[in-house]
Amino acid sequence: MAREHRMSEFSPSWGLPWRPVLTREFVKDWDNERLAKYIALRKQVEKGAIDNPVGQGWTLPGWNKVMENFNRYRVHCILGGNRSSKSTFAARMAVWCAATVPESQVRMYHVNSERSIEQQQMVYDSLPVGIKNLPAKKGMNHSLQFSQKNGFTDSICILPPLPGYRKGGSIIFGNYRQFQQDEQVAEGFKCHAIFCDEECPQKLFDTLLFRTIDYDGKIFLTFTTIQGWTPLIQDILGKTKTLESAPAELLGGRQVPVFQESLSRKETAIYYFHTSGNSFIDSKSFLDTLAGRPKDEILARAYGIPTKSVAGVFPGFNKEVNVIPHEKLPWLPANLKTDKKGNPVPYKVTRYMAIDPAGSKAWFAAWVAIDAMGTWWVYREHPDHDDWALPGNTVEGKPGPAQKGQKLGIKGYVELFQGIEKEDDAEIFERYIDPRMGAAERQSEDGATTIISDLDDAGMSVIPAPGVDIENGIQLINNLLAWDESKPRDSLNGPKIYISDRCQNIIFALSEYTGQGGNREATKDCVDVLRYLAVSDIQYIDQNQFSLTQTYGRTSSY
Repeated sequence: MAREHRMSEFSPSWGLPWRPVLTREFVKDWDNERLAKYIALRKQVEKGAIDNPVGQGWTLPGWNKVMENFNRYRVHCILGGNRSSKSTFAARMAVWCAATVPESQVRMYHVNSERSIEQQQMVYDSLPVGIKNLPAKKGMNHSLQFSQKNGFTDSICILPPLPGYRKGGSIIFGNYRQFQQDEQVAEGFKCHAIFCDEECPQKLFDTLLFRTIDYDGKIFLTFTTIQGWTPLIQDILGKTKTLESAPAELLGGRQVPVFQESLSRKETAIYYFHTSGNSFIDSKSFLDTLAGRPKDEILARAYGIPTKSVAGVFPGFNKEVNVIPHEKLPWLPANLKTDKKGNPVPYKVTRYMAIDPAGSKAWFAAWVAIDAMGTWWVYREHPDHDDWALPGNTVEGKPGPAQKGQKLGIKGYVELFQGIEKEDDAEIFERYIDPRMGAAERQSEDGATTIISDLDDAGMSVIPAPGVDIENGIQLINNLLAWDESKPRDSLNGPKIYISDRCQNIIFALSEYTGQGGNREATKDCVDVLRYLAVSDIQYIDQNQFSLTQTYGRTSSY
């Protein structure tokens, strides 16, 4: 009996990286012999791409990115613009899986039976010509019966067995309507790879994850996000870390994601196939049609980026701009500039802290440094070991595990915060706290006391933030995010706030907070700490010159 193979034993690396035809200008100085050799080679490569689309066909950079990360992730979510090649890639990857992994089981799903037949056509087109032209289209261990009208017979393609194996790799086609009519159709089988084209129901996705466990299988999701921020998108994109971005030509060069890692759905990578990156089509006319359309439509149709139906209150927040790797913080030794003698020049900042205390749940805190240009650098948060808030289907979202009480008293929090600051070897200039909760009196054995006074007794002095309305603080944060995106970003034109990628709870809050959930909104605490600092008008303090540069550009002296 042949052993069963796991998907992790194989790494896809098929096809040839796309190379455009050389221009007349490029070859104008070539002699006839060299030009003839190039033409003959190009024709040979083009014929190979037709005869064997997977083995010898062209591949695009986005495809290669997925193949490079194949075994790093269990779920590969490909969000593409219209005509961005995502379905073609899925069809060829499915053929590779079925042809490479002995006796492999592959499943492909689409919206309905009609769309499934279109998907089957793409799979058939991806087969090598030698397989298509087999004299017998059906045998004991293979089935390649296909018609343009009905697709593969019985919606299954079985390739001839690999040498030494009895069964051939199979690709079984299904659709979401079958699952909606009978959820049992997604039970009882195991797979090496599953491909879902266009957005599949959340419940089906959760079920299919269990079908891949036995073979360490992979799931590929490929769709254009026209429906916006759906439950499945919320589940995967609720928290992400951008690993690669690129400028969007239809949005004034704004940075948009190309490759992300999901932090809300483990073992999941997110790829954005931009329509302009599809070298197999003339994308210019498509992009010209989109020019001038609403931003949300451009993001979805040209770049595969979904937008929320409920807008957040920080529209200027952009992960590709405002989030930086922690190791890139400007005062860290590796990032310091040097003087003429080669000595590092300190990057001066003034550091602040803000606390949002609570009773039954944990306290949330943030640490911010301000430089001489008035730029905020949010470099620490607490808790940072777990999710403070989770994606949800309502504006309130869902409280995360980090909100659970930590069984710490006042002294415990002081020791915790001081320990964090000792790690950073940082002196905090001022600390601010929620003025309502911090100053609320409660009775103790020694009489009336407050959190502020208790903190002071424990060795940590805090200042109640000004009690201004929430909208004022929100606007001040938006002021920090604002800059002229139509012009290049430089030292004079750019946002005034950057967040370390270690502060994932604050990053999530700036992306998700709507202000419509009141005190129940799960991300509110993470926004509140920034708001306390903003309304307190925190400033850079130059200890040497005794000058004070305010965050919003005014200068005065002591």
